[in-house]
Amino acid sequence: MEPNKLIARGMGASPGRATGEIVFHSDDAVSRASKGASVILVRIETTSEDVPGMQAAVGIVTTRGGLTGDAAIVARSLGKPCIGDCVGLRVDYVTNSLTVWGDSTFEEADLVLKTGDVITIDGDRGEIWLG
Repeated sequence: MEPNKLIARGMGASPGRATGEIVFHSDDAVSRASKGASVILVRIETTSEDVPGMQAAVGIVTTRGGLTGDAAIVARSLGKPCIGDCVGLRVDYVTNSLTVWGDSTFEEADLVLKTGDVITIDGDRGEIWLG
């Protein structure tokens, strides 16, 4: 995996930048953050049960939702960067993986990331970077 590579774009839903390890579940975000890790919570969309994970995370990414989605509203209230509506990403909670698709046909994955892989998000520009 090539570090500092732009891997996806979405809607910048809450400003700021953050770098952290990918986590897919709120409980994992809380657990890893309590041990000193910087984590970015990646979800298809968030619900009220995800609030503790959003509080623990340094940033949030969702594949659905936009400026008025739950993740965006909570992230803005917490002062944390958030990217929503990342349609080029596919989240799999069973395998704890994030598949990055280079185009909208979803025929061949460009990259598969797992829990613990590091990304950087820019909530102003809606960009996700590897590393």
